[in-house]
Amino acid sequence: MRLPLIKKVNLSHFSLYRNKTENTVQFGDGVFCLVGANGLGKSTFLSVINYALTGIVAAPDQKILSIAEYYRNSLPYSGEYFTGRVHQRDRDSAEVTLEFSVGEHQYKVTRGFFAPQALRRLTVSGPDVSVEKHANPEDADAGAELHDLYRSLILQHTGLARFEQLVFLQLFLLTFDERRHLLFWDTEVARFALYLVFGLDPAQADQAGEWQRKADKLESQARNAQYAATTARERRAELLARADSPFEVNENLEERLQFLQQRKDDLETRVDEKGAQEKDAKLAVSTAVANHHSLSVEYSRLFGERLSPHARPTQHPLIARLLHENECGVCGAKEVDVSSVRTQLECGDCPLCRTAVSEAANEDQTFVDLEALDERLRKAGELVQERQDTLDRITRELAALRVEYLSASEELAQFEEANSSYISRKDEIKAQSGIIALAQELEAQQNDAARRRDDFRHRRDEYKALLEPLQRELAEKYAIAERDFVPKFQSLAHAFLGLDLSLVLEQRARGPQLVVSIDGHERRESNQLSESQRYFIDIALRMALAEFMVGEEGTACLFVDTPEGSLDIAYERRAGEMFGEFVDRGNRLVMTANLNSSRLVLELARTCRRRLMHVERMTNWAVLSEVQADAEDLFDESYRAIQDSLDGDGLW
Repeated sequence: MRLPLIKKVNLSHFSLYRNKTENTVQFGDGVFCLVGANGLGKSTFLSVINYALTGIVAAPDQKILSIAEYYRNSLPYSGEYFTGRVHQRDRDSAEVTLEFSVGEHQYKVTRGFFAPQALRRLTVSGPDVSVEKHANPEDADAGAELHDLYRSLILQHTGLARFEQLVFLQLFLLTFDERRHLLFWDTEVARFALYLVFGLDPAQADQAGEWQRKADKLESQARNAQYAATTARERRAELLARADSPFEVNENLEERLQFLQQRKDDLETRVDEKGAQEKDAKLAVSTAVANHHSLSVEYSRLFGERLSPHARPTQHPLIARLLHENECGVCGAKEVDVSSVRTQLECGDCPLCRTAVSEAANEDQTFVDLEALDERLRKAGELVQERQDTLDRITRELAALRVEYLSASEELAQFEEANSSYISRKDEIKAQSGIIALAQELEAQQNDAARRRDDFRHRRDEYKALLEPLQRELAEKYAIAERDFVPKFQSLAHAFLGLDLSLVLEQRARGPQLVVSIDGHERRESNQLSESQRYFIDIALRMALAEFMVGEEGTACLFVDTPEGSLDIAYERRAGEMFGEFVDRGNRLVMTANLNSSRLVLELARTCRRRLMHVERMTNWAVLSEVQADAEDLFDESYRAIQDSLDGDGLW
C-alpha cells in the first residue's frame, strides 16, 4: 500500500496563528514535534493537515457505520470547522498548501478552508503524469472539477478503490487526536482497517465493509422483529378474539416517511442554530456601531473645545478674522489697524475687555488626543465593517437554509397527501379501542413481525455467505502476516508497558476481531485497562498496522496529539521510548505536546537527537493569554530542557 508522506505545509492568513501571516513547516525524517501551551491550536494543526489532504475534519462524536456514509456525513462539519479559527476578514484569502509524496509521485494541493470538495491549485508530477492546474476560488465548479481530478489521481497512486478509504485510513488509523478514539476496542472500525491493512483487494475490502454493515443492520432488524412478534403473541394470548383484517406495514413507505420527517427536523434545528448565530451577529454589529458612535461624539466634543471661546484668544474666530483679514466681525469695519490688538495679545490681555487671560488650553495635548481618537475611530470603523460582513454572510446562509427547510416541508406534505389512506389507516388501527380491535391488531403485528424477521434473517444470511470467503481470506492473510506484524506490535507495546502482550485474530459472529492479552489475561473491554494503557496500546497498534501496511520499503507516518496528561511520571519516559523505537525503525511521527515538565518529549529528544527530531515552538505563532504571558519564563525553561536533550545535554 502506498500512502501519502507529507513534506511541507504552508498556512496563509490563518487567523488563529495571528503572529504570522504565513506559517511554513517542513517535515523531514524522524519526529516533528509541535510544542506549545493550551489553547494555541496544536490539535487544530493536525486537523489542518488532514483537511488539506482529504477535505475532511473528524467530528468528535460521529460514528462510522460505513466508510462512504462517514465521508458524506462529515462534509457539513468540515465546512464549518474553521469558522472562528479564521476571521471573517480572512475567509476568502485563508488557504492551506500541502506538499507530499505518494510513492514516486509528488503532490502539491491548495485548499480554501470553507470548501471541502474543492481545490484552488493542484500540481502532480511523477512517472507518466504531469499536472499543474489552478481554479479561481470564486468558481465553485472549477474547484470541484480540480478536486475530482485529485481524487482520481491519488486513487491510482495509492492503489485504493475509493477516496473515502483514504479518508478513513488517515482519520481513523494514522491519526490519534483529541477525539481519543480507540481503534482497538471499536470492532466495526477495526474491521474496516483489518481488511485494508492485511492485503485484501481494496475494492473487495470496500464491499466487505458494506456487506458487514448490511448484515449487522439486518441482524438488528431481525432481533427487533422477533421481540415485536413475541410481545404481540404474549399480549394477544390474554385477549378473547382474533382480527379479521390485519394491517400490513409497508416498509418502503415507513422508511421514506421517517427519512422525510428526519430531514425536516434536522433542517429546522439548523435553521434555529443559524438564527441564533444571526441574532448574536446583529448584537455584535449593534455593539460595534454604538462604540463607533460614542467615539465620534467624544471626537466632536474635543474638537469643539479646541475652538471654544475659552481657548486662546488668538484661536477665537472673531480675533482670527481681525488679525488675518483686517476686518471686524462685530461691526463689519474693514482695513482695521490691528496693531493695538496685537499689542494686547502679546501682553496676555483680551483685546475686547482688556482682561488678563491665562493659557487655558493645552493646544498640543488636545491635538495628540484628537489623533489618538482618530485612530480609535478608524479601528472601530473596521470592526463595524467586519461584523457587518459576518452578519451578511450568516444572513445569506440562513436564507438558504430556510429555502431548503421550506422545500423539505413541502416534500413531506406532498408525501403525506399522496399516502394519506395508508397513514390514516395506521392512525385508525392505533386508535382502535376494545378487546376485539386490540386483539386483531396484535395478531396482525405478530404475523407481520414474524414475516419480517424471517425476511431479515434470509437477507442477512445472503450477506454472510458473501462475507465468509473474504473473512477466510483475511484470516489466512493475517496468519501469514502475524509473524512480522505481531512482533512489531509486541515490541512497541512492551517498550511502554514493560509487560508481555499477545495478539490474536478471532472469528466472531459479527466478523473478525483483534483481542489483546496482557500477561495471559484477555482484555476485551477498554475499561479493563487504565486510561494511559488504553491510549498507548492503541497508538502502538496503529504504529504496527501502519508499518506493516507500507511494507519494508515504505515509510509509515503517524499523527499523534499526545495524551501526556494521562501518564504518571514512571510511564512518561516509557512512552517516549515507544515513540523513539517507532522512529528508529525508519518511520515518521508528527506529534503535538505541551511545553511542560513531561519526560515524554525529553526522552524522545534524547533518543532521536537533532538528526531525527525537529521541535517547533508554537508560542511564537499565536498571541499568549495573560496567564500564559506571565508564565513565559517557564515555557522558556521547558523549551531549553528539550533543546538540551536534543543536544545530548539533558540530565537523567
